[in-house]
Amino acid sequence: MTNEEKILEMLASIQTDMNGMKADMNGMKADINGMQADMNGMKADVNGMKADMNDMKADMNGMKADMNDMKADMNGMKADMNDMKADMNGMKADMNGMKADINGMQADMNGMKADINGMQADMNGMKADIGELKADVSNLKTEAIKTNLRIENEIIPKLKVLAEGHAMLSETLAPKSKVDELQSDVELLKIVVKNLNSEVQQLKKAQ
Repeated sequence: MTNEEKILEMLASIQTDMNGMKADMNGMKADINGMQADMNGMKADVNGMKADMNDMKADMNGMKADMNDMKADMNGMKADMNDMKADMNGMKADMNGMKADINGMQADMNGMKADINGMQADMNGMKADIGELKADVSNLKTEAIKTNLRIENEIIPKLKVLAEGHAMLSETLAPKSKVDELQSDVELLKIVVKNLNSEVQQLKKAQ
């Protein structure tokens, strides 16, 4: 083999090596570009994760605020429940007081009912007594009327006859002292009759 051929063979080998190196360089460049793309992707992923972490942190802060609000609400509800419990106890005490008052009123009503029954019994007794008094007054009225009629129809005419006879006798026989005595008796009888008439009138008014 001639030197020229050797040189051409070496040049061909070098060209082949250069082409291989170029291909390797292109492959490495492609790999680097791929790695850069992967780095950019990873950077984007990290930024996304960072954003997600920030969102999660915000969510956690929101949840913490919500938990604090819920805790405050629970405390408020607990205080309200305690107030309601106190109110219920107060209402229970008031109901017991009202129940005691009602029992007292019922006892008073029973006492009043017993008093009314006693008063009714007394009224019935008084009614019976008034009936008896009315009967007694009616009997007295009847007796008074009878007495008045007897005085008017029997006694007074007899007294008049006696007075007339006494007057005639006194003119003829009796002394003056005897006449005065009889006259006194007549006046006494008149007073008695007047008193009886007055009692009769009072009995009539009592009716």
